[in-house]
Amino acid sequence: MGSVEEFGNRLGQRLGRIAACLASGVCLWGAAVDVRAHPISLTSSLINVGEEIITVELEIMVEDLLFYHELEHDREFVFPVDGIREKARDHRAFLLSYFQLRDGEGYRLEGTVDEIDFSDLDEVAGVHFDELMAYSVVYTLEYSLDAQPDFLTVTQTFGGTDPVVPAEMDLSLFHRGVHIESVGGLSHRSAHTFALDWDMEFDEAEAGDVESARERRRAREADQLGITSYSAVYSYVYITDTEIRHEMLIPLLTLEDWVPLERADPDFMSVEEQESAVPLIFEFLDSQQRMKINGNRVEPRLERADFFGPEYRDFASETPRSEVSVHNARVGVILSFPAPEIPRQMTFEWDHFDERIPLLRPRIYAFEEESDDVLITTFDPRYEWETDRERELSGLTEIAPPEAPPRLDLPVLSLIAGSGALVFAGLGLRPRRARRGGFLVMAGVLAATSVAVAPYGHATVPHPFEERRALSDEDSLRIFQALHENVYRAFERRGEEEIYEVLRQSVAGRLLEDMYLEILAGIRMREQGGAVSRVNEIEILDGTKRPVSGSPSAFQAFEYRCSWTVTGTVEHWGHIHTRTNLYEAVFTVEGTADGWRFTGFEPIREERQEMRTRLRN
Repeated sequence: MGSVEEFGNRLGQRLGRIAACLASGVCLWGAAVDVRAHPISLTSSLINVGEEIITVELEIMVEDLLFYHELEHDREFVFPVDGIREKARDHRAFLLSYFQLRDGEGYRLEGTVDEIDFSDLDEVAGVHFDELMAYSVVYTLEYSLDAQPDFLTVTQTFGGTDPVVPAEMDLSLFHRGVHIESVGGLSHRSAHTFALDWDMEFDEAEAGDVESARERRRAREADQLGITSYSAVYSYVYITDTEIRHEMLIPLLTLEDWVPLERADPDFMSVEEQESAVPLIFEFLDSQQRMKINGNRVEPRLERADFFGPEYRDFASETPRSEVSVHNARVGVILSFPAPEIPRQMTFEWDHFDERIPLLRPRIYAFEEESDDVLITTFDPRYEWETDRERELSGLTEIAPPEAPPRLDLPVLSLIAGSGALVFAGLGLRPRRARRGGFLVMAGVLAATSVAVAPYGHATVPHPFEERRALSDEDSLRIFQALHENVYRAFERRGEEEIYEVLRQSVAGRLLEDMYLEILAGIRMREQGGAVSRVNEIEILDGTKRPVSGSPSAFQAFEYRCSWTVTGTVEHWGHIHTRTNLYEAVFTVEGTADGWRFTGFEPIREERQEMRTRLRN
C-alpha cells in the first residue's frame, strides 16, 4: 500500500472521474446525483469477542472500492464483477491498516483477513455506477487474544489523517455470541470503547432475548454509575450554598480536536504531557462558558483535571498519575464558580459546538432537589435557573452562659474607713495616752465616713463559705452536644476566614487552629480527590464525664470522653459518595467569660465504618 499522500492523490483523481461522470449526464439521475454530490463511506461491522479469538465481519459497499482503488468501468459506466473482485482483494490491506482494535491498555491488536464473501455479486456480471451502494462485499477478520481484555476500543481512520471522503461505521458487539451493544455512526478518528464482563453468565437462549439484553444494559449502567459511553461528553452542573460547579468528562480524542495538545507518541500521552495540557484545557473551557450567579458574572477556578483510563468508574476517586492511551482515555475537569451568597438565580452559557459535540446536555443538580436534564445548542446556548425558595445556612445551637460562681460583695471603701475608725478608737481609749481626744475625734470622723461611702467602692471576691452548684450529667451532655455540633456546622460556611469566625464561638483561641485542622481532615475524603464532604449526620454513641480542675478564668469545667460517628457526602459526576467514620476523643469544656468553649482536645481513634457510592437519582 502506498503512503497516505499517494492515497489522497489517487482518491482525488477518482473523485474527479466521478465528477466527470456527473458532468456528462450520461448515467446518473435523481437521487444518485445527490449521493455522488456528497460521497460518504458507510460500513457496518459485527464484532464477536470469543474466549481466544475476536471475529469481525465488515460489510463494505462496492462504492468504497471506487473511492479507494482504481476501479475500471466500461463505456456504459458498468464495473465488471471480475474487476470488483480484484480490487476487493486489494482492499484487505486497507482494512487491516485503517480498521483498528485496541485492548484496555490501548495497544493495537494484530488481525488477519480470514475470508471474503462475494455472494452479493454472484448473480450479476457487472455493477452500474448508480448501483454501487446496492452491492456489498463482506470481510471476515480475526484477531487472536493472548489474554482476555476487559475493554475493547474500536477506531476507524478510513481515508488516512485527512480524508477527502467522510467515513462512518455502525458497530454491533457480541460477547461469546450474545449481543451486548450497538453503536451507530462511528466517525473518522473517533473511538468507541466496549466494556467486557468475562464473569457474566448467560446461555444460548439469551442470545436473541430482548429482555435479557435490557437487563444486561441496566446492569452495565449500574456498574458504570450511569456513565456508559466512552466517546460521549458528559456535563454536570451542581448548585450549592457556597458554589456552582461545572464538571465535564471529555474523551481525550475530543479534547485534542478542541485544544492542540503536544505529545510525542501518536497513541499514548505521558504524565508530563498531561500536566502540560491542563492549563491549555482550562483556558479553552474558560473561554467557552460564562456563569452568572444572582446576576453577577463569576470567574471560575480550576478544582481538578484528571486523566482516566477506561477502567475507572468513579471519576471523583483519587487516581495515581500514569500514561494513558489517547484512544480510550477521558479527562475529568471540575470548574468551581464561588458564590458570594446563596444562589437564587443562575445563567449558564456554552459556546463550543462541532461534529463531536453538536449539543451539550448538562444535568442540573440544584441543592438536594431532583436533577434536571437540559439541552444547550448553537440556537439556544443559554440556560437559566432560578428559585423563590428561601435558603439559609444552618444556624448554631444557642447555649446558656455558664453559671457564675458564688461571690461575696464587699464595700471596700467603707471597710477601710471602718477599720481606721476602730484603730483610732482603740488608741484614744488607752490609759495615760497623750492626745486621747484627738484620736477619738479621728475615730468618729472615720466612722462617719464609713457610713457615708457604704454605697460606693464595692468589690466581689469568691465566697469563702458557699460552694458553686455542680453541673449535672444532663447539663454537661447538653453543653457538649451543642458545642460539638456547632464545630461541624462551622464547616458549612464560605471560606477559611468565615469558618474560623464561627469556630471561635465554640473553641478557645489557643485550640482553634488545631481543632480546625483535625475536623477538616476528618471530613475530607482523600479517596475522592481530597473533596470536603457535606456533613449529613452526627451521632454521639456514648460519652463519659469526668471532673477537672478549672483554669483561673474558668467558672465551671469538665472533661468529656466521647465516641461518635460522622456521615458525610461528596457529589461528583452524578454520583453520591457517602462515608461514615467513627471517632473517639477527650474534650475539655470550660465555662469562660465568653461562654462555654472547648479548651482541650485529645484524639484517640478514627475508623472508617462504611463507604457507599450510588447514583443521585
